[in-house]
Amino acid sequence: MMIEMQQVTMQFGSKVVLKKVSLKVQPGEIIGLVGANGAGKTTLINLILGRLQPTSGQISVLQAAPSEKRHFNRIGAMLQDDSRIARLKVSEELTMVGQYYQQPLPVATLLKMADLTEQANQMVNQLSGGQLRRMTFALAMAGDPDLIFLDEPTVGMDVTSRQHFWQQIDQLKQAGKTIILTSHYLEEIEKVATRILILKDGQFQYDGDFQTLQQQYRSSQIQFKADQSMANLQDWPEVLAYQEHAHRISLQVTNSDVVLARLSPQIGQTIHQVQVQAGSLTDIYNEIMGADTDAIINGSK
Repeated sequence: MMIEMQQVTMQFGSKVVLKKVSLKVQPGEIIGLVGANGAGKTTLINLILGRLQPTSGQISVLQAAPSEKRHFNRIGAMLQDDSRIARLKVSEELTMVGQYYQQPLPVATLLKMADLTEQANQMVNQLSGGQLRRMTFALAMAGDPDLIFLDEPTVGMDVTSRQHFWQQIDQLKQAGKTIILTSHYLEEIEKVATRILILKDGQFQYDGDFQTLQQQYRSSQIQFKADQSMANLQDWPEVLAYQEHAHRISLQVTNSDVVLARLSPQIGQTIHQVQVQAGSLTDIYNEIMGADTDAIINGSK
């Protein structure tokens, strides 16, 4: 067992952030931790890392207390605060940090993983925001950890850097690493995670794989071209949202089978080019969170 939490509660003053949370993480799992701002995602990670002590409950990491020093060589964390040593070059900081580990990855390997080979001799304080984020990833991987925490890892990265980053995560996944990640880019979590945790009101609202989540929340998209407006579809109980533009109609529905059955007499007559897409993690997340105004979806606040 990589991580085990039993009935963990975390309270700051009168505010209860986590309420009797229990969690078991097996080796090789890639867990996507999802929740609105202030839901407790970072708090949960800091508890597992031993940076915070729970108000109540038990936490075991690698069969020992989170604060055990022997964890140092097996855990890597890419947290939201980017660390930097202004007077060092990128390669120098990676070399220095690597000296703390028993079997560090070569600096050249870390530079390649973080796509920073061209910045190897650049001063750390001259890196852009996205480059500094990648530097933080390289530092987290310096000891070749078995258990990796990635808290909003791609914030500030451009599209190309994000693509390279997720390619590296896929390789870590293939290598059997255990990863817990948070991201406001839910489409990224949907692609890489083997298990989804949705945190709301201090508790897990869902814990399982994405395919099962899709089955439980049957929201999906139906798109088609229509010869005339079909605004009356908004009154159907299965239709959550209706959009129409240039005779192209898009429906968000709770049950695509029922809607398609009702539309079938018109398909090929007044309805053409029908497309059905299962609900994305973003769609399902919005449904679960309801009117939460502080939720961040697809990187937009």
